[in-house]
Amino acid sequence: MTPKELLPLFSPYRYVDNQILLIPPVDFRKLEGRTIGGSRMFMLVCSGSLHVELHNSLESESNDKSSQMGANSFLDILDVITVRLDRFSPDLKAWCLFISFEFARESLKNLLPGPPKAILDLSRMPILHFSSSECKTLEQRLMLLEDSLRDNKHFYRQEVIKLYFKSFSLELGNILLAYEQSIDKTPAHVSKRDFITLNFIKLVSKHFATEHTLKFYADKLCLSAKHLTRIIKATTGKTPHDILYKRIVQQALAMLDDDRISIGQIAEELHFSDQAAFCKFFKKQMGITPTSYRKR
Repeated sequence: MTPKELLPLFSPYRYVDNQILLIPPVDFRKLEGRTIGGSRMFMLVCSGSLHVELHNSLESESNDKSSQMGANSFLDILDVITVRLDRFSPDLKAWCLFISFEFARESLKNLLPGPPKAILDLSRMPILHFSSSECKTLEQRLMLLEDSLRDNKHFYRQEVIKLYFKSFSLELGNILLAYEQSIDKTPAHVSKRDFITLNFIKLVSKHFATEHTLKFYADKLCLSAKHLTRIIKATTGKTPHDILYKRIVQQALAMLDDDRISIGQIAEELHFSDQAAFCKFFKKQMGITPTSYRKR
């Protein structure tokens, strides 16, 4: 499920459409047994425990990660990762925050709190462990954010929400920087190569269904296709096409699992020229035809 699909589960004062959704402990159990993706997601566990399964759409299924999150643990994942939440303990107290890329950019004004490399660590997806005081600091910021979302009559509600999200982000960044062994050597800003990689991944997440050519993404980033390929290969170990095609296949598999969607409709929604072109692409990537996959 995407955050947008989660909205009907919660009161309107928990979110701003297409921007932010904050789930406090009183509502957190509504997430049990759900698989969620398609958004930047922060999760703070104050007490109790739960089980999480993480899947990176840029990696193979064999690299899925399964972990137990306990008290004072924290998870920060990008929109290319899906997470399944289950096995909630009776004493679980946890917060979950979803934000869009546009909302974060507007709130932080291109500021990247914390170690610049942290947001690009897509392979490890670590669960961080904080002290009780650090956890309390973050929870206090989330409580302020919750209050600002609740007050829908505030004349400056949008600005206050962004302000408290920025406050939360800065406190989180401060905690992460404190764990750096060589804080004095931390660069003041993210490197250009890493910035390009991050924005390429964001573009793929947004346009994969309609744009299948490398030229589109290279043009958006003001680079040649050859230069973009070198950068993405150096930072991720994969080619741009690997990342793009993996995302297309992931969406195709999700749609094929729904028997109500015809293969022709899938080809159309993923902007292939016709059904035959989609079937050829799918078989090359997966080794079987869409029809065979659906039957199996």
